[in-house]
Amino acid sequence: MTALLYLAELADRAGVPAARMRDFDDAGLLPAARRDGDRYGYHPDEATVVRLFDDADRLGIPTADLTDLAAGWRSGDCQAAQDTLAHAVTRRTTVVQDQITAQLRDAMQAGAGRDRWAQVTGDSLPAFEQAACLQAASKVLAGADHTGPCGPECACTTALTAPAATYQFPGGDGDALSCDLAAAGGDAQQRIGAWQQVLAQVQAREPLPDTTTGLALRFPLDGDLAAILARLAAAEYRCCSFGSYTLVIDGDGLTLQVRMPDGAADQLAAVPGTPDTPAWEAPGANDRP
Repeated sequence: MTALLYLAELADRAGVPAARMRDFDDAGLLPAARRDGDRYGYHPDEATVVRLFDDADRLGIPTADLTDLAAGWRSGDCQAAQDTLAHAVTRRTTVVQDQITAQLRDAMQAGAGRDRWAQVTGDSLPAFEQAACLQAASKVLAGADHTGPCGPECACTTALTAPAATYQFPGGDGDALSCDLAAAGGDAQQRIGAWQQVLAQVQAREPLPDTTTGLALRFPLDGDLAAILARLAAAEYRCCSFGSYTLVIDGDGLTLQVRMPDGAADQLAAVPGTPDTPAWEAPGANDRP
């Protein structure tokens, strides 16, 4: 007969910190410990379920869904567990995407380049990362076909540990509105600080005549600033290649033109900002075709 594992031994077998094990136990996710001779603990197979708990918990799957998942993971029917997990991932994805939408709105209202803008934008990064992981999990589960019990090679494990570096904005066409979170070394937090410094030097924000989802940022003519803007624009393009960034030096000074596709107005407003004067009020607007 297989020897039972004490809670600490189960944590070690699963590769999960003992503190998290106690959290799972307090949440009612672990089965009741049982006695076998002088041992009082858990079957070693429970380590697989605990690892799945840990991976799902990192994706923000709530306890209620973990309780439902536990039944499937312990039943030996991986296909049923996959279906339950897919629904849980979809629900959590919706929640996180709503958080991202709210954070983009908060960033826009804070004013591009301001301290509050930098804080809100930085605070949104974990949500983007978690959403990317959830989207990766969903893709794995959508193409999975596994019978038998859950284990290290099953779709549940693969989905919950799927590498994820790309976030797809909802409503996008294919990869048209996707962000590579690992681009430019994944230094998004550093870029936020750099953007804050250059946005503080914006002299004017003007609409572009050829698009309703574009913006011209006017800066003083400065060679060092132009170099910084070029590096930032290149890094931003590597992350969000659906945007277009054009640096112009002419008689008006230094201008960074940012163009986004239809459906990306929120992303535009949340980072470089919005025009000081709406397009329909800008000089010459009535002369445009």
